[in-house]
Amino acid sequence: MITKKRMVNRGFGYAGVSLVAMMVSTGLHAQATEAATTDVAFELEEIVVTGQRKQQSILDVPVSASVFSADALEKGNIDDAKDYLLQTPNVSFSQSGRNGQREIVIAIRGISDVKGGEKVSQTSAFATYFDEFSVGTLASGQANPPTYDIESVEVLRGPQGVFFGRNSEGGAINIHSKKPGSEFYGRVDAGYGSFGTFELGGVVNVPISDTLFSRLTVTGSTTDGPFENLHPTGGDTGADFVAVRGQVRWLPTENTTVDLSVNYMIDDNGYQPKLPTCVSPWFGWDVLGATNSGGIGCYDFRGEFSDRVKSGAITLPDGVSLSDIKDNRDSLYINTPDYTDIRTGIYVGRIEHDLGNNINLVSVTGYAETEMEQMLDLDASGADYFDRYGAFNSKAWSQELRLSGETDNLDWMIGGIYYNETFDAVNQILIKDFLGPWLNGDRANENTIRQERDGWALLGNVEWHFNEALSLLVGGRYSKDNDANIWDNVYAACGRIPLGSDLEDGCSLAPWQIERLPTQVDGDGNVFQTGGRQEQLLGRVGRTSSNDLSYRVALNWKPSNNFSAYASASKGYKPGGARSNPDGGFANVSIYDKEELYNYEVGFNAYFMDRRARLSGSVFYMDWKNLQVEIRDSFCRVGTELIPTEIFNQTNDPLLCVITPVDRTENAEKARSQGFELSGDFLLTDALKFGASFGYLDAKYVKYVATILGTGQDISGQKIGSAPSLTASANLQYDFEAFGHDAFVRAEWSYRSVSGRSRSRQVTDTFPTEIPAFNLVNLRLGQDFGNQRVSLNVDNLLNEQYFTGSD
Repeated sequence: MITKKRMVNRGFGYAGVSLVAMMVSTGLHAQATEAATTDVAFELEEIVVTGQRKQQSILDVPVSASVFSADALEKGNIDDAKDYLLQTPNVSFSQSGRNGQREIVIAIRGISDVKGGEKVSQTSAFATYFDEFSVGTLASGQANPPTYDIESVEVLRGPQGVFFGRNSEGGAINIHSKKPGSEFYGRVDAGYGSFGTFELGGVVNVPISDTLFSRLTVTGSTTDGPFENLHPTGGDTGADFVAVRGQVRWLPTENTTVDLSVNYMIDDNGYQPKLPTCVSPWFGWDVLGATNSGGIGCYDFRGEFSDRVKSGAITLPDGVSLSDIKDNRDSLYINTPDYTDIRTGIYVGRIEHDLGNNINLVSVTGYAETEMEQMLDLDASGADYFDRYGAFNSKAWSQELRLSGETDNLDWMIGGIYYNETFDAVNQILIKDFLGPWLNGDRANENTIRQERDGWALLGNVEWHFNEALSLLVGGRYSKDNDANIWDNVYAACGRIPLGSDLEDGCSLAPWQIERLPTQVDGDGNVFQTGGRQEQLLGRVGRTSSNDLSYRVALNWKPSNNFSAYASASKGYKPGGARSNPDGGFANVSIYDKEELYNYEVGFNAYFMDRRARLSGSVFYMDWKNLQVEIRDSFCRVGTELIPTEIFNQTNDPLLCVITPVDRTENAEKARSQGFELSGDFLLTDALKFGASFGYLDAKYVKYVATILGTGQDISGQKIGSAPSLTASANLQYDFEAFGHDAFVRAEWSYRSVSGRSRSRQVTDTFPTEIPAFNLVNLRLGQDFGNQRVSLNVDNLLNEQYFTGSD
């Protein structure tokens, strides 16, 4: 299945149009914007980053970074991560929709997440921090909070292990919300867009006293989704999203700042926005109209499917010709009303105290909890074959302390952190009709799973200033991390038996089967009953621990206030882990080693032309050791023998296959990634601004014998997935006056070259697991009317057809 991304207020496959009216009530305050407009010099604003856990000019930090200000987020109509990632070099993403329409899997410089098929072993490749709290473990996957009322977003590329810890070997994403202030302020935003999309948001900032301020932010959207489900009983691809953020800032003394925030998100989704491609030899053929699919056809991306049929790579069923296949762009035929309902809470407390003598103490306490309930129509055929039910819950908390100081020649920081995370999952495959050996009402498999992670780390960093221009930075972080993957209540359905027969050895009836014995009559009039279920006892527990010393050594040369260059060597670290997989009835626990990444980089940041132009660039080489790779194959189990599904189906009836997933993580012995990044902003005139970025990436396995289709295959030298060779973006914005007020027009372009879908199954990557190259062009217009603003946003202006994920 191809995943077609829903884009709020955006079209996908054709141009989407939105109209946003922004109104600031004059009854709240006499100001039209939060910061009064004043005349400023004709120059670019200073780029500020928190890559060293404090606010600094980009010229003072040896890092490759892309920073999006509040103004850039608003004028760029940036709603979530995909929008700013498209403008970031050497960064890619995929969206399969499995965990809701905001789900996103990010890769930086070819470093991507590893996710288990049962949604339990999710090892992030980079750190995502929201107001300095790491939100890397959520039941819905990678955190993707809305960017409404956000101060800035920073994308730091390359290992950030010293300051951001485990799982930040690819980089870090820092999201900073706007904080409560001393001025009374309010705004309301409303919007309408393609696919029946409506948006509403609001912000109010209320000073309670001279030392206590509050801020409330609410945003929400609802959409019908990009596709129509033609089945009379199924759901649709609509989604409803609401996010609420409440904040308090307290200044108990002139040296102390206390920030408290509560963030709560409700994300309700219908059917995943996916189109069948006809590639699967299983129920994919139903979309030809041969059985129960309503004749909707299949999605033939740029003729890819037709070309593969003509080449003989895919053989059509008897009696079906290529001319019978309808090209389906916008229809589903799903009988089960799917839903993915997610509730996420993120709670952060931050205390900063100036101890005097340029010594500062910071405490960050955070807690995140996610609940997700899900029903999926797995066959997606229109027939009532089988569904999947899941209930998932995650809890994560951490406490971090940092002490920092400055002298004339030395800046220093020491700190520590402790964290604890749990992830609980309930999975059930529900048989709805005759399917292979099973009976209506059986559960092909079911389990409950707990993932437990905890650990601690100590960090230290010093920056020695040899003189005003040259400084040496040396930092290290020692980490200790524990991981456990524990399965319980693991059952597989036993084959059906004639009514009244004895159950097979090892099989027993579940409580719901005893209460109401499932029976069914076949086409010959034979009556069958359920064969019960068999408990899987092998391979249910995996435990491991890791420790590591990550480091960074860098020279930063700043000969002027407009230029700096750096050279750095750093190490990133992703803890090892354990993944149990007893579904198939075999002892299949994978213990994978920690992943280590060594990064060598030189770069520069420069302002010139009287600060009307800015350039940043870096060249890097990364050396991987024990790269963690996700391996997921489906096998047909015949007795105690496992046969790759593709091979079994070539000579057997697919309905006789007892599907056995092999879901594991293994280590590729060696890999490397190298490339460069270049970005710039230019004030061509006082009204015309141009920005662009370009990234080149070459990421390959150096030494790796991979488990593919049940055998070891040497794929050394092959390209790593989620690593497009070329990434580029550009934007041109013209500010002018119309109707006596400010207005702007903005055009954006982004490009991603071809890439693999993931880091597994590289040998068999074909359509749709190979992601073709795509270009996107967006157009934005904005007009102020005093305290009001109206904007028009057209995304995918040139009607580009593209996808980023498949399932």
